Formats: sequence, structure tokens, C-alpha cells
Amino acid sequence: MAYELSKKKAFVCDLDGTLFMGPNPIPPAVDFVIRTTKSGRFRFFFLTNNTSKNPSEYLKKISGAAIPVDESQILTPLITLESYIRQKGYKSVYLVSTVAVKQHMAERLADAGVTLEYDPEQNELIALTYDKELTYEKLRRITALWNMRNGANAAVGLRSIAGAPVDFVATHPDNCCPSEEGPIPDVGGMLKLLETTNGMKPSHVFGKPSPTLLEPVLANFKKEEITVVGDRLYTDKAIADNAGVDFICVLSGETTLADLEKYQGTPPALTLNHFGEVERY
Repeated sequence: MAYELSKKKAFVCDLDGTLFMGPNPIPPAVDFVIRTTKSGRFRFFFLTNNTSKNPSEYLKKISGAAIPVDESQILTPLITLESYIRQKGYKSVYLVSTVAVKQHMAERLADAGVTLEYDPEQNELIALTYDKELTYEKLRRITALWNMRNGANAAVGLRSIAGAPVDFVATHPDNCCPSEEGPIPDVGGMLKLLETTNGMKPSHVFGKPSPTLLEPVLANFKKEEITVVGDRLYTDKAIADNAGVDFICVLSGETTLADLEKYQGTPPALTLNHFGEVERY
């Protein structure tokens, strides 16, 4: 079935590689969003797996490109992580994140009495975000905490801590993050490093492709009125498929035509060089 732009009311746009390349807007894509937002033709939501920034930082980035936006339009796995911590009733979390994200999460969880520092005796959860301030010491603490609480250290004479095993989650699975200098490491690579080190694997990986991130959009629009726009098949297209909505693949980020030729799933509704080309349809 041909893609019909006239039937669409809401676009859920990935950011990195779709509207921005690193800090820089992709002009034709951003121009389309600005014009059709101001005209009221479409409602836009901005979906990112990138948890190196808090929602207010994305608000600043998006509005800095002259796109009209409010915080209700920004969808990030930090929202899902907060919900998970609350649902589990965790009070002590080792949050591996940037300073800005830790401050944001501390403010969000203050009413629940949650602490976010490394505390091997008390930590109930290790939460890995896209930490662009990652250090070897943080990696050491993640693996040491896992070893002490989840490993068989006592049997080999190493330090162990009695009590319940520590839980481990990650905000998203992306292997790399698009940048103006090409792909750079993301959480997926960090997860592979940790698994290689001591076999640890997360119990949950939030963010795309989980359709839970689209709940605010699905609550207000019919599925046939929604399109997800992104540059990645394994996250952006996957979340669209999981939610049962159309997907537009843009070639301004990670995915190439060669990748699409090898792709075994159903094809995108459209494949465009950049999002601005959607007006042709």
C-alpha cells in the first residue's frame, strides 16, 4: 500500500541522525518540522534513546533549532527507567550516568527516597545509561558490584556480600551513536564489554524498540495516523513495527542503501535521503 501523507496527523521523530547530526540540525528535515508545526498540519514528538542528556537538555537543543516544542513532546528511556525503579520499589540504585542525568533522576525520584550512588552493601539495582562521562572506575564498580552480589566469589576466596542479587538494567541497546565524525560508542558497546568481562547481562533493556515509549502518542492518535521517522532499522523501525505504525527510514544517519538491501524484515513505508523529502508524498 502506498504511503499517504494526507492521512497522517503525528510524526514521532528520532533525533540523532534524523533531525540532527551531533549538535548540528539537518536543515531540510528541521525546516519541514518547523513549517508544518507552525501551520498546525502535523503534531510532532521527539523520540531518542540517547540518555546522555536529560529531557530539559533536549528541549533546549530542539528549541535551539527554532522548532516549537514543549517537554510533553520529548520521549526518552529515562521516563521508563524512573517507572521501573518505582514499580520495583528500589531505594538504592547505582546510576551510571552523566552528572546532569543523575541530577535529573535524583529530582524525579526524590519523593520516593531513592539514592543513586555506588554502595555495594545497599545497592539493589545497577542502571546503565549512555554515560559520556564514563570512566574506568565506573566500569570497575559495575563489575565489582555484580561479582560481590551475584558471583560465586565466596567459593574461590574473593570478597562477596550476602543478600539479594543486584538487578541490572540498561536504558537502550544502541551499538553506536551517529555524530558529525561518524559512529561513536553507545550503550550497546558498553554492554558487550561488561558481558565479555564477567558474563553479566541486563534483566531489561529499555528504550527503542519497546513500544511503551510511544504510549503518549498512541493514547491520542489512531495507529494509521502515526509515523515513526528514524535512521536505524533495529531500533527505530523495530519500535514502529512493535507498535503497529508506519515507518520512514532516512538515509541521513546510520542506515545505508546497502543495509536495506540486506534487511530481512518488511520494508519501510518510505525510504528518503532526509525527512524533508516526505512532502513529495
